[in-house]
Amino acid sequence: MLKIGNWKNLAEFVGVMAIVASLLFVGLQMRQAQNIAMSDGALANAANNIEKNTAIRENSEVWIKGNSGKELTENEALVFQTLVRSALVADFMEITRLRRVGAEDIAVSLTADFSAFLFEHPGARRIWIEDRQSTDKYRSLLVAGTRISDDVFAETVILQLEQLDRMNE
Repeated sequence: MLKIGNWKNLAEFVGVMAIVASLLFVGLQMRQAQNIAMSDGALANAANNIEKNTAIRENSEVWIKGNSGKELTENEALVFQTLVRSALVADFMEITRLRRVGAEDIAVSLTADFSAFLFEHPGARRIWIEDRQSTDKYRSLLVAGTRISDDVFAETVILQLEQLDRMNE
């Protein structure tokens, strides 16, 4: 027959096992939630890429003309700038999302892809640089002394573009 001391030890052991099991369950739930978030984000990114490519395809003449450096009409310039900015914002947001969920290695690869995109599309690169200069100007006035999260991203892209330029010489 079990003594009261043994029952107490058994109850404590069962209690500790229940706590361990519940912690394991919470950990599995957290991993599952992160996997779902990553999948949802990847699906949203795929939808953004489809939308971006569709918009470029639907405006292919403007896209080609804008990247070749040819003179654009005012309407064409607006369309081209919108195409470029939409593409760049979608890419930047995906990179930011990946960094926030701890997928730094994938974010680094996508940053390189972003730099290559700008390198291959000189008109898009020009607009990105103009936007960066404008953003930097206003940020220096409005949020002086504060490091903005996309500063590191922009600095990385600029360094990668310089590296690609040197390789292309």
